[in-house]
Amino acid sequence: MIRLTDEQWERIRDHFPEEHIADGRPGRKPIASRRVLEAVLWILNTGAQWHMLPQSYPNYKTVHRRFQAWCRDETLRRILTDVANDLRDRGVLDEEECFIDATFVMAKGGGAEIGPTKRGKGMKIMAIVDRHGLPLSVSTHAANHHEVRCASTFYIIGAKPENLIGDRAYDSDPLDDCAEMALR
Repeated sequence: MIRLTDEQWERIRDHFPEEHIADGRPGRKPIASRRVLEAVLWILNTGAQWHMLPQSYPNYKTVHRRFQAWCRDETLRRILTDVANDLRDRGVLDEEECFIDATFVMAKGGGAEIGPTKRGKGMKIMAIVDRHGLPLSVSTHAANHHEVRCASTFYIIGAKPENLIGDRAYDSDPLDDCAEMALR
């Protein structure tokens, strides 16, 4: 069971718009964002499917719906950026040397941002981490885009790594030029 401490919740609570429904109005009362976030963190931590959420958390449909809304309106991105900047200010985030890589994920059913490849339909999940493995950025792209093209449009949370290390797929002069421009 994942529970946020009061200190952790106070640090991020302003990012969540609470739903207010008047007491006299019929219908269910909204579930507190803190409880929903704890459920989302449990899912992300375990990798379990949404319907496997333990009963001690809110209903998985509510949690998933709220998670999707937070992704759409970039609430989660703002929180992660805020926390990362705090870690940077405290010297916990080490951007001197960062690593980038991607993986291919099959998506047989198709959908938005799905690209056809020789291996079938799918998408690429790319990540940049600091030297200790702390994620700086995660992004998804259609699988039919080359990693260099995806990396050049990659969103980093304000990080400017001195050395960005990747495999041969990222060895590209245009990408090197793009990285030099970003560091200025």
